[in-house]
Amino acid sequence: MTSTAPSPAPGDAQQPPADTELTSNEQLDRELPADPEAFGAKEQLRWFSTLWVIAAAVHFTDSDPLAVLPVLALGLPVLMLPTSGLTFGVFVLGAGVNAAMSLPAAANHKILSLFVALAFGAAALYTWVTRNRPSSQGEFVVRWLAAARTPACLTLLVVYLFTVFDKLNTSFFDPATSCAGFLLDQMLDYNGILTEPGGLVVRLAAIGTVLVEATILVFLTVPKLRRWGLLLGIGFHLVLAPASFWDFATMVFALYVLFVPPRVFAKLAPNVAKPRLIGLAAFSLHILLAITVNLAGTDTSPVGLRWHTLILLTWYVAVLPMLYTLVRGFLADREPWPAWRLRPAVLLLIPALAFVNGAAPYLGLKTVASYSMFSNLHTEPIAANHLLPGLANLQVVPWLRDTVTITKIDIRRDANSGPVAMSEWTQETPPTTVPWLELHRMVDNWRDSDPASIHLEYQRGGVSHVVENALNDPELSAPLPWWEQHLLSFRAISSADGANICRW
Repeated sequence: MTSTAPSPAPGDAQQPPADTELTSNEQLDRELPADPEAFGAKEQLRWFSTLWVIAAAVHFTDSDPLAVLPVLALGLPVLMLPTSGLTFGVFVLGAGVNAAMSLPAAANHKILSLFVALAFGAAALYTWVTRNRPSSQGEFVVRWLAAARTPACLTLLVVYLFTVFDKLNTSFFDPATSCAGFLLDQMLDYNGILTEPGGLVVRLAAIGTVLVEATILVFLTVPKLRRWGLLLGIGFHLVLAPASFWDFATMVFALYVLFVPPRVFAKLAPNVAKPRLIGLAAFSLHILLAITVNLAGTDTSPVGLRWHTLILLTWYVAVLPMLYTLVRGFLADREPWPAWRLRPAVLLLIPALAFVNGAAPYLGLKTVASYSMFSNLHTEPIAANHLLPGLANLQVVPWLRDTVTITKIDIRRDANSGPVAMSEWTQETPPTTVPWLELHRMVDNWRDSDPASIHLEYQRGGVSHVVENALNDPELSAPLPWWEQHLLSFRAISSADGANICRW
């Protein structure tokens, strides 16, 4: 007997039974838009902009929480509209201006933020100028991110390069002076652990830090190894955060987002809302807690933990949900990761400028705000300690050779004087040796506060000097060029506290 059931028409597609469930990959494929690359790029911008705003805000939470309000004014629109070119562009401008205003004595993450802002600003200009080219298709923010991605990522690699190279000095590996020991002690002390790390622990911490940072640099540079570099870097910076390095860590995490192919974010899109909401709620609590603690003026919380520890924990809750989702996403991606995209070549000037800034101590240009903080590095000829000999021969200006040893600074103020900004080296116990240009620069800076007089006692070239009022001294009162005053800064070469101590 033959069946009388009708055969399906040639053009009809066979439908699955109503109770058949789609696999997660099939469901994701149906949910993805027609252009997953563009969609993924916008989702990548959502991640990046969110973390950058958090990084800019948490810079203030361990020292001056009330100063976060202007950052929030620029950042909240980005958190509400994270893929808007307008709100993100305004934030990029604000972040760049804020970082530039912290010069010449800016922390590493501030300098990094400045160069990233320059990269995105230059990329925005390039994207707008080339908008009418036949090859310029798609939304502005997608093309903008594509242009900025490589220079921003290369800038981070430059920072890693110099943070490793700067630490290759005798003082960093000496347990008695190493910044690794100083920061380890700070990490423990800030969180109420009153244990002094021993010499062996400090030496291992110093060696381990250099090895881990060097490995991160190599892995991030090689596309095939990049996902493992991201994994190692996330773990490394999460471990360092308790030493009040959560601001630098968050800025690095934001840039890590740009190393991940956009297709990963397209696949993560259906699952990112909850981690982001948890993160933003914890970020809000982090800010509120930091402000409350600052106003209360106490170290210990009612629950027995240090306030610093509770603020740290809220930061962890703010970033960990997003980081966990990101790690799961890029580890699940089995396709090859793309090679470096080096065009437009003109934008590579930004990481090149970042490289010059990192090389500044070796060129004799400056020793502060050059990624060398907490590295124990000395490039001054009278105190050079790098393991690679002959670096002093690279100096193109004599500023690090012309030094002055200061025994007394007395700034006398009157009713018309404003607040006087003091450099880090002025807090050390005299006699303190600094480059002559640094003393000249600080006198020029102090003049702006309108003091009554500045009394100085110092030795220069083996000759003792007593200056009753540096404001009237022909050499010290001579005005400096704008760029020397606002772009250059120098650490102490030595003081009564020690020559090779850990300095900011």
